Amino acid sequence: MTVRDEFRQRVDQAVLVLFASVIESLGWATAALLDGDMERADRVIADDRQVDVRCNELTGLIMSRLSHATVEPNELEDLIALLQMVPELERSADLAEHIAQRTRQGLGGSITPRSRGLIQSMCDVGVRMWQLTSRAYAERSGDVRFQLAEADDELDELSARLLSSGAGGGADPAVAAELALVARFYERLGDHAVNLSRRIDSMAAPHRLSPRLQLTGARGPAPARGPRRRVDAAAYMEWLERAWAVLARTPPRQKVPTGGGFFELFQAAAANGRDCAEELRKMVTSLADLDDHYQEIHRLERRGDQITQDLLRRLDASQATPYGREDIHALTEELDDVVDDMFAAAELIHLVRVEQALPEVTELADVLAVMAGEMDALIGCLQNREGARYRLERIQALEHEGDAVYRRSIGHLFSGEYEALEVLKWKDIVQALENAVNRIEDVSDVVESILVKNP
Repeated sequence: MTVRDEFRQRVDQAVLVLFASVIESLGWATAALLDGDMERADRVIADDRQVDVRCNELTGLIMSRLSHATVEPNELEDLIALLQMVPELERSADLAEHIAQRTRQGLGGSITPRSRGLIQSMCDVGVRMWQLTSRAYAERSGDVRFQLAEADDELDELSARLLSSGAGGGADPAVAAELALVARFYERLGDHAVNLSRRIDSMAAPHRLSPRLQLTGARGPAPARGPRRRVDAAAYMEWLERAWAVLARTPPRQKVPTGGGFFELFQAAAANGRDCAEELRKMVTSLADLDDHYQEIHRLERRGDQITQDLLRRLDASQATPYGREDIHALTEELDDVVDDMFAAAELIHLVRVEQALPEVTELADVLAVMAGEMDALIGCLQNREGARYRLERIQALEHEGDAVYRRSIGHLFSGEYEALEVLKWKDIVQALENAVNRIEDVSDVVESILVKNP
């Protein structure tokens, strides 16, 4: 057995163990929630810590191979894909742990039989999706993508039904809020399975980088930015309208002067995104103290998730909101996505340990940091509107500037000047930065829609 074969066997075994851990944790977490089984919940929570350890060990193993002088370009592509899979596996175990945490809160004893059945069905679909993805990895096969797409649609439908079940069952607002979060956890698990299958497809497909000569003079269009799946917003809002018609008997869209705390949370989310962009700019500019920068960005990403949960809970618990509920939900999701994409870029930089940044990447990080500052200022304009138009125009102009820098960076990267390993390291980092730039523009689009609809 060659060194490469031995390495691949070790990596495959580690990855398949992680797949099995997520599948097992998802099943146990659901059973714990529905049965009120604290012992099972504690087991899932403890297992999540073990998954973190295994992910760190796997990352170290891949990094050691990346540093090997004899790694061929084809293998490099696979190693980069593997590095990108590890965080998805880790986050998926975290989602199962989040479900188990609801057992400790006693949620299982507060939900209706219909909701319980829907949760079990979501678990069954999620487990099936993860089993399909695990098999695809073991066989290096892309044949499961259509089955996964159908299962993901089924999971979305079950999520919408779970969201709507709260009103009919007479659940109190606190339970309704937790059901919304649980639905989101299962949907995210399905999304991660789909994302992983795409990575596996790229490993099974013919490699783009074979001999290094293929890089010389290469040019190509920017990779398409695929849509991110979310909870069905229309179904979610319909559920909220019905829920409050039953529970509160008050018009759900009545406006209140104070904003009910929404403005403060939106401002906190925007400021968190601004801080994250600034930390990412420092990380890209110096490429020193990578661990410290990464840990700070990770902390900000977790803080962003907490603010998002606070906003969704407040939306569920509020009888009157300053804007339409669908707009509040959309703005909440877009602000969360901004930080998620910046964290994705930081993860890649931290994982592949780049030594010298492309000039255009530093420039793109600068544009992102300025845009995040404008986003923060724009959110501050929501209440009094003063300066909002200027901020919207600034964000649009900066997005165009970011697109130009992105195109230049891709052209430079594939000019033949860089070794295959450097191309593989930087192409996904550049794309993640571009995604974050586009997400800030998405935030501005939602804010502009809110301002137009609420003159």
